[in-house]
Amino acid sequence: MSQRKLWMIQLVKYFIISKNYAQISFVNANKEKKTDSMWLVNPQNEYMAVHISIDDQYITLARREQIKLEAMSIFNAFGRGGKILDISLDDKGEYKVIEDTTYIAIYPQCSVPTEISSKFENLSTLIYDVDNPEAEIRKNNDEIKAFLLKKMNTVQPRRAGWKVYRETLSGTYVIGFILSALIYGVLYTVSTVKDINITYLGLAFGAYFKPYIVALNQWYRLLTAGFMHLSLFHLLANIIALKPISKAVETKLGFKKTFTVFIVSIITGSLFVYFGNGNEIAVGMSGGIYGLMGVLIVLFYQEGLLKIPAIRQRLLSTIYLNIILNFLPNISMLGHLGGFTAGIFLGFIFSEKTEKGLKLNFIISGSILAGFMIGYCMMFHSVSNVFPAVDTRVIRALRQLNLNSYADKIKVILQQYY
Repeated sequence: MSQRKLWMIQLVKYFIISKNYAQISFVNANKEKKTDSMWLVNPQNEYMAVHISIDDQYITLARREQIKLEAMSIFNAFGRGGKILDISLDDKGEYKVIEDTTYIAIYPQCSVPTEISSKFENLSTLIYDVDNPEAEIRKNNDEIKAFLLKKMNTVQPRRAGWKVYRETLSGTYVIGFILSALIYGVLYTVSTVKDINITYLGLAFGAYFKPYIVALNQWYRLLTAGFMHLSLFHLLANIIALKPISKAVETKLGFKKTFTVFIVSIITGSLFVYFGNGNEIAVGMSGGIYGLMGVLIVLFYQEGLLKIPAIRQRLLSTIYLNIILNFLPNISMLGHLGGFTAGIFLGFIFSEKTEKGLKLNFIISGSILAGFMIGYCMMFHSVSNVFPAVDTRVIRALRQLNLNSYADKIKVILQQYY
């Protein structure tokens, strides 16, 4: 066994010094570091994760699901996926490729498949036996430590701060941030300069308000409300929440699918409000954020990450917190529920891991649900309550902005409808 531990350290030394990998440790149930296997990671390499085990290959294959979960947690931490190279120190092991994992066996004077040797040269000649393996292990560990210390003390060229920050952004976040910040900036400036209540400005120019959607036929408010915020705190809370979750989803699904989820979830959230307490004023991108959360839960479930206690506990804590927030004043529970529902459906539809039959079921049921919601809007679009005082202040705000013809038009339409 000492010889195999030596072989493992020799391989670790090669990957760290020659291939710029970093070692990652996992702990067992007793919170002790595992010493029978090691993980090495290099996000820039095609084989992003390398797993080295002193066990025979048949034991490694029996632990395939656990190893895959560990790899998934590594990929999730780095926000991207990659191939896995699993190395067993077993002279009876074979070359196998199962999904994204390549299994090989390494031992002194072994033969390494061309696909691997072309990327990791001299791999077959790296390991060797010695009379005193313990002393050789200490020697190799000292060389690894010396290399890492030298690397830490070497002055690295500083990367521009913007380039580093840009890597943490997603296209969905950038669009959501720019639109929301621009709209809030305009509303706040006009509100301050013209001394107009910002709520009535929002109602005049795109906030969700069922009487105006129905009477004025302004269905675009189902979407524009998602990019409108009437307080700086609300805006900051949403863009802070959007940044990490949109990056996580976009890393897995890409920009087009992620942005589609975001937009559809906003609209679905607004429709849920329309069916429920439809006469309330609603703004904010929370529906879209909840939609992305729903997608992320589906992806975590399909990749088996929910089986990892740390990830499951963190996710449950986030869900509990958001459930509690739904009971605070001025929070649209229906908007959140609608966005989350859309996210669950789209998560199964967009995920490559969803079986074809299940995906078809979600497409059909989602289409039926969408058709029902649209049909309901077309056939039953009456307003049970009217708010003449609100209308008066919105029209007054438009007149203060010298939009008299638009104000007159809205006044006539509302009077005829009511």
